[in-house]
Amino acid sequence: MKNILIPVDGSEYSMKAIEAGKEFAKAFGSKVSILSIVTPEFRVLNGRGSNMYAPMLMDELHEYSQKTLEEAKKQFQGMGNQVETFSEQGFVADEIVRFAGEHNIDLVIMGSHGLGALKNRLMTGSVTTRVLHHIDVPVLVIK
Repeated sequence: MKNILIPVDGSEYSMKAIEAGKEFAKAFGSKVSILSIVTPEFRVLNGRGSNMYAPMLMDELHEYSQKTLEEAKKQFQGMGNQVETFSEQGFVADEIVRFAGEHNIDLVIMGSHGLGALKNRLMTGSVTTRVLHHIDVPVLVIK
């Protein structure tokens, strides 16, 4: 288990995934990639009724992504260059699957629900479910 991917969104569950990822990385001497994804799912309607991205909103989302990555990386103090952060843009589940394939990820550790999930849901979140169905590497889901 050389390469671990931890997707984060600042939610309680992604913070739990960071804790688990840190333990795995220490136990196996793994490299950790922390991934935050800015999604274009946040859109507004322009005056003609078609979707467009709000530039100000996207800037705020990118800023939030960077802050989330900084907070996540702080949890790995003392691990030096074993931890890298990445901010990508796209649809969350698709980007996690793509990233894992392109970066030779051996294990994905992710929260069962993200910021978009309803509180106290009994089922796994839609992003997690999509990742589980489309990825070719093991996924540890943290609840």
